[in-house]
Amino acid sequence: MENLNSQETGFELLAEKDAMWAEMLMQALKDNDVPCAAVPVHGAGLVMKTGMRERLKVYVAADKAAQAGEILEELFGGTE
Repeated sequence: MENLNSQETGFELLAEKDAMWAEMLMQALKDNDVPCAAVPVHGAGLVMKTGMRERLKVYVAADKAAQAGEILEELFGGTE
């Protein structure tokens, strides 16, 4: 799991997914009391202009990263 500024923000990168799958992952994380946030990979203008699918980077609280990893594995079965 990539560790981006976890000392500054308290969050670390869990996964990068198409927006639909990222939203599903975030709902599962929230249902299990894992704090999470998402950041778009591409800007909205680029997505609209090129027609590419939006991707989100999903970040989780560093102290819940192990639990989040288990949830990710359950949902997506090691595709990361």
